[in-house]
Amino acid sequence: MAREIELAGYLKQVFGEAFRVQALPAAAVREVPLFLRTAFRFARATLMGRTFLLAMEPDGVRTATPTEYAKHAEALRTAMGLPVAMVLKPVPTHVRNRLVHQGVPFVVPGRQMFLPFLALDLREQDNRPIRGAGTTLTGAAQAVLLGHLLGKSVEDVPLADVADAFGYSAMMLSKIATELAAAGLATAAREGRTRRLRFAEARPDLWARALPLLASPVRLQLWVRQWAGKNVRKVAAGLTALERYTDIADDRVPTYAMTRADLRNAIANGVIVACEDADEAVATVEGWRYDPAVLATEDRADRLSLYLALRDTADERVQKELRTLVESTWFSPPT
Repeated sequence: MAREIELAGYLKQVFGEAFRVQALPAAAVREVPLFLRTAFRFARATLMGRTFLLAMEPDGVRTATPTEYAKHAEALRTAMGLPVAMVLKPVPTHVRNRLVHQGVPFVVPGRQMFLPFLALDLREQDNRPIRGAGTTLTGAAQAVLLGHLLGKSVEDVPLADVADAFGYSAMMLSKIATELAAAGLATAAREGRTRRLRFAEARPDLWARALPLLASPVRLQLWVRQWAGKNVRKVAAGLTALERYTDIADDRVPTYAMTRADLRNAIANGVIVACEDADEAVATVEGWRYDPAVLATEDRADRLSLYLALRDTADERVQKELRTLVESTWFSPPT
């Protein structure tokens, strides 16, 4: 049961109530080969209107090779007539990379979810140390810090006013101030009953100090075949946003960003219809760990979040434009 509990918590964290899972009795999987029935426990899952099989690997069993997992998934798909995702215990990153390369759908709770039949590739970002320097800031703390770096009214402003501007509660802003102070990025000065954030360094120096603690805002990405509503709250992101700042060419399929909560709701309510194939897609949608609209300029993602989202891109042309993008931030008027 430990695997099921861990899986349920992970799915609820990512998708809220949009992801439905139903355990399957032995009678429902009688067409599955006996060796697989003894090796896995099974559940039926529904997401984005698509039903598929979850094959849960219990604790204490030998970890298979990526090739073996691929064979298991194909045998299960043939027997059940449904797409299959293997639910695995933690495995090394190189194993997960091989599973992705071979196109094997899988979930490692808390680490990665690769469901190519839903165009989903959600990887650990919030929970891992990056670039060897501490842990990442929470999404809320990162958003407030970036707001200051972008020249918004954050420094020496009552925390209650900052909370209103970012859509956070006063209690959340107090936690953010404590987090930024603990990271050595700001101090939370108190004047009477009012607390204010103060930053000791100039913006370029503060950015350099904070960079090892900043993560990509993107937590979820999928292809979209149809928008059922025209008033979806979103901003241009990815290469679509980078094209509006630089001379880089956009992809054929535009990219947009919204909060993970908005994306989950849009999926659950049928406002966004996802697809499996990029050739069918009219857009790519990213679910961010903070609201991209709060920092956006003219309906495009802000420069610094865009850098963080694209900094691992291999294309040297993109890297060159990203460096220019960051440098231009310090010479732009406050937004």
